[in-house]
Amino acid sequence: MEPVFSVIIPTFNEADNLPVLLERLTRALADRAGTYEMIVVDDDSPDHTWQVAESCRERYPHLKVIRRTTGEKGLSQAVVIGWQAARGEVLGVMDADLQHPPEVLRKLWQAFDDASVDVAIASRYTANGARLRWNPVRKWISRGASNLAQAVLPVAAQTVTDPMSGFFVLRRRVIDGAALQPTGYKILLEVLNRGRYSRVVEIPYQFERRYRGSSKLGTRVMWDYLVQLWRLAWAPQGFGRFLRYCLVGSSGVIVQLGILWWLRHFEILGKLQAAAVAIGGAIINNFLWNELWTFRDRTRGCQAFRDRLRRLVSFAVVCGVGALMQLAMIWGFAIQLRWNYLATTLFAIVLVTCWNYGLNISSTWTKGSHAATP
Repeated sequence: MEPVFSVIIPTFNEADNLPVLLERLTRALADRAGTYEMIVVDDDSPDHTWQVAESCRERYPHLKVIRRTTGEKGLSQAVVIGWQAARGEVLGVMDADLQHPPEVLRKLWQAFDDASVDVAIASRYTANGARLRWNPVRKWISRGASNLAQAVLPVAAQTVTDPMSGFFVLRRRVIDGAALQPTGYKILLEVLNRGRYSRVVEIPYQFERRYRGSSKLGTRVMWDYLVQLWRLAWAPQGFGRFLRYCLVGSSGVIVQLGILWWLRHFEILGKLQAAAVAIGGAIINNFLWNELWTFRDRTRGCQAFRDRLRRLVSFAVVCGVGALMQLAMIWGFAIQLRWNYLATTLFAIVLVTCWNYGLNISSTWTKGSHAATP
């Protein structure tokens, strides 16, 4: 049996556009009648978009209408409300202003005939995608915003050309249990950063002109977008996790150099012995901060003493190999070649950081070591 497809249409002041959209959408999906539903989620529009939607229900029996009169408003919040009310296993999102051609939604849905596809995105920037003639400022803003979005995407989504698209389809399992924090207009960014997925495909389309009404783009929308990017950059997923790891590593550098300075300044230990003790102190410091902050989401349900001990041993082994690499560089460059001692230590730390992160994320704090993967 074919899974039900739920199309979420968030609206605000789209009374003139909605009837045209529903007609075109129903026509585009005509041969799949009975296997899909349309859900309009309206933010209590002053132009009574929700009333227009209600008046269409007799003509479109598979249409649901949700009017939001309380709670925080916004496109992303409306989409999440729609997902919660949907009965489909495949969930679609599109705008009501007809800039997203309803006919393209059919292609997005068809992409899920391939069982390996988790997310299908309508892209303006992939091959054969297009935008209507925007002025240079609008084009610069759009492309610049997309480039900023790329910086916070996890590795699995790095090839996505249009991470700001508001026109996409996904399997429900992608967002089940995901800690979505819907704000602003870019719900796809939340999905790509916090969802569970393996394969993303993009379908090219031409971004059309708004049918009627005025654009919602304004300074508030831009500000909300920057706030969303900042929050995602520090979230414990993808690139954000690496930023946290590096920040923890920076604290380890301070600890290591502090211990090193103290041991050498007071001539307590020799150069090599002092370096070994300082590295040990940094390893303990970094483990505690990574356990409690960087990988906190991966330690839920695995906080027993033996679990922490296993992770500490794994972390120590990985970092121990890195420490040997550091010591080898210190011995070779600082002692044998007489390079600056502290500068050599800093150089070694930078090189080893990437080594440690790659192994720790795959062996110490693995996805399988926690109860709920974000």
